[in-house]
Formats: sequence, structure tokens, C-alpha cells
Amino acid sequence: MSTLYIKDSPFMEGFSAYLASQTVSTSAQLINWDLTAPFFGSPDFNATSGNYTVPVTGRYWIAATVNYSLNNPVTLGIGGSVYPNFQVRRSLPISTILVSSLLPVLNLNVTLLNIRAVLGNAGVTLAGEADLTAGDVIGLYYAANGLTLTLSIGLGAVNGVMWVVQRLT
Repeated sequence: MSTLYIKDSPFMEGFSAYLASQTVSTSAQLINWDLTAPFFGSPDFNATSGNYTVPVTGRYWIAATVNYSLNNPVTLGIGGSVYPNFQVRRSLPISTILVSSLLPVLNLNVTLLNIRAVLGNAGVTLAGEADLTAGDVIGLYYAANGLTLTLSIGLGAVNGVMWVVQRLT
């Protein structure tokens, strides 16, 4: 069975990128992506900055799998209003969160002791569709939202970060 590619098909626009590692201790955009096969780029994706400039108005599929590990053991619990997450955000023309996913948190209540802590390592998945306009700029971000621990995002060649954007219409 052969695959049929239709010229100018919306499914021909997008990218698939890989990030082996990046260390963060505050909110930051994920940068310096690898586009080496089996991953692939697009003229509209800047792998160094991590910015994708939407070339054509339409509906886009956005997905990412982010593996992370804390650099040090958790010694203190985090506050009840601390919700660190990964998010794909439109930065231009107006900053808007398009899809996000929280880091897993353990809430433990043992007699007279309440503990709330981020898991030491985990994988976080983001997926969704968004209507985007030509010229919009999107990126994948870590939002600390009050978490002060250092994270190693991406754990090397096997357990890194994969980010995909594909135009649907």
C-alpha cells in the first residue's frame, strides 16, 4: 500500500522536534531543539529559539511529551497554591495558553502532617487542537508558578521531550 500525498495538503505543514535536555529553575521557554531524523523541521520553526510562526490560518494539532527529573531530593513541601506546569503558549500577538499539563504532585496527609510535593521524576503529556492565525508565534514553556526547585527537562537521547505541531485544516 502506498501513501498518497496531495500537493498543498494541510497535513504537509508542521514539525516534529526533540529536546534531549535543558535545566531550568524558573519559568522558561524550551529551546535548542533537534530536528535530526526521524524528527523533521519546517521553514516556520526556529529550532534554536523554539518559536513556531504559524504560516497559514487554520486548525492545528499540538502535542508534547515532556520527561523531567528534579536535580535534588525534595526537602520541603510546596504550598497549596503552587501548580507548576508545561504549556504551549501563543506569545504573539497576545499571550495565550493553548494547552497545558500540570506536573504530578503527591498530596499526603499523615497524622498532624500534611505534605505536598512534586514527584522526583515523571512524564507529562500535552495534547489539543487550536485555531491559529497566520503570524501567530507559539512555543513550549515550563511555568514554575511558585516552584523553586531545579528541573532537568529531558533526560537524554531516550527520555527527552518530543513536540509536534501539525496543521489540520
